[in-house]
Amino acid sequence: MPELAEVEAVRIQLDQQMRGRKIKEVVADQEDRYLFAFAKIKDVKKALEGAKITGTGRKGKYFWLKLDRKPWPIFHLGMSGNIAILNPKKKATLHEKIWGGVKMWSEQDQSLRERLWFSRLLLKCDQGFEMAFLDPRRFGRMWLTDDVMKHSRIAKLGYDPLIDFPTVKTLAERLKKRKKTIKAVLLDQSLFAGVGNWLADEILFQAKISPHHLASDLKPAQIKALHKCVLSVTKKAVSVSADYERFPKSWLFHERWGKNKNAKTSTGKKIIHEEIGGRTTAWVPGWQK
Repeated sequence: MPELAEVEAVRIQLDQQMRGRKIKEVVADQEDRYLFAFAKIKDVKKALEGAKITGTGRKGKYFWLKLDRKPWPIFHLGMSGNIAILNPKKKATLHEKIWGGVKMWSEQDQSLRERLWFSRLLLKCDQGFEMAFLDPRRFGRMWLTDDVMKHSRIAKLGYDPLIDFPTVKTLAERLKKRKKTIKAVLLDQSLFAGVGNWLADEILFQAKISPHHLASDLKPAQIKALHKCVLSVTKKAVSVSADYERFPKSWLFHERWGKNKNAKTSTGKKIIHEEIGGRTTAWVPGWQK
């Protein structure tokens, strides 16, 4: 599932490519009961057609388009969703096509356009710009709202590492009340908005904290390390547009996938996989205390 870093990379690209564009036409399957489970296609067309995109926003794993009128559309990429952008003014390079998880294509790159089989929503804008919402597994959703921050999906979210992360003191007070493993707590969107499975594993690896450790029992030094790593790991991933090939070679990320029994870190430490907090967790005993 796309996590905070991937979703922020999508938001940045949308902001750079689509800000100022007027939506001329909304194209979608009238019978799609998945993407439009909470916002009927007729209401989406009414809200978006003729509107101008003035900016973007994000909190946690949700992002939205700001329009010159209300309501605004909120999106969630689900398990495997993505965004594709057509910029007719430039010939996209291969790196640009996959930058930040956002596919880009140009009029000259017809083959990529033809491979967009899983487009569930297409916004045709002025000057030939287009934005497609891609979703192979159909877990993506969208909503319409007159007030994003008061919308139920956004209002329930906790601290976002890039927007409103708390001080070490405040975090310590919140963690003291949590009698669950720190891995499970990191995945709790009502506290750590946008942190998903791989981010949680990387944060704990960098902070040298066992995922089994109860959040309520963390010592002050551990909470300080956790606070630092939540911010540093998230910001680093975003700074390289969530392009995993550009993540530091020392990161657990590169070797954590596939439940490989022989997986090791870049320094030769053995990685084990366990189910913790209901999710497959990769960690390094001995290194993570």
